[in-house]
Amino acid sequence: MVLQQILKGYQKGAMGSSTDEAVQESLALSLGEFFAHANSSSHKAELKTKEQQALAEDLARVKEQLANQAQSFFIRETALTQELGVLRKVELEANKKLHDKGQKYTTLLGKVVPLRAQVVGLQEKVAANKVKMVALEERSVEREVHLGRVEAELTKKTEALEKTKEELTEKAEALVKAKEEMTAQAEDFEKAKAELLDDVVDAYTAGYEDALAQVVCKHPEMDTSPFATENHIVDEQSVPRRPQKETA
Repeated sequence: MVLQQILKGYQKGAMGSSTDEAVQESLALSLGEFFAHANSSSHKAELKTKEQQALAEDLARVKEQLANQAQSFFIRETALTQELGVLRKVELEANKKLHDKGQKYTTLLGKVVPLRAQVVGLQEKVAANKVKMVALEERSVEREVHLGRVEAELTKKTEALEKTKEELTEKAEALVKAKEEMTAQAEDFEKAKAELLDDVVDAYTAGYEDALAQVVCKHPEMDTSPFATENHIVDEQSVPRRPQKETA
């Protein structure tokens, strides 16, 4: 088709029906169609090559995702182990603080009892010597005020101690709950890891069996009974990786 158009252009030029410029224009149009056809074929080949490259990139992306997932499992296991260690340390510190608060509370109670006994003794003395010793009564009143302040402070400290005990109890309960959640997370992780290991083993076994079936298909006369996934090559022979136990 393109050659025919070129010949027609030459014929028109030879007949004198058009100028040399018309002939050149006709040749340019014909050659343009020829190169357009060639470019179309080249474009199709380029599209096919791009599709193959896209498939290769998808395969590489899937491999990278699998590697990232394995790394994520390892990072998660490490983080959970570290968090468990921190929680155990917090638990020990909380138990120590609770023990120290209990010791302080016992000490304060030991001080309150003798102070109350002193108050009773002073009150008895004041009642007996009220008429004779006004100064002693005044002194006793002052002492009572002082003891009242002491009791108020002790009461305030006791209330604060009780509040602290309640807070420590709440924290201990929260710690127990956190430990249970960590244990559940650890169990879920171990389960997921076991399932992943089973999938890998199944894939390896399936691949081995498929490869062995291909060998049998190619060489049906070959005896494949000595071959197994548990074997490896030693001195050019297939032997079990671990020595099998002798049966009685």
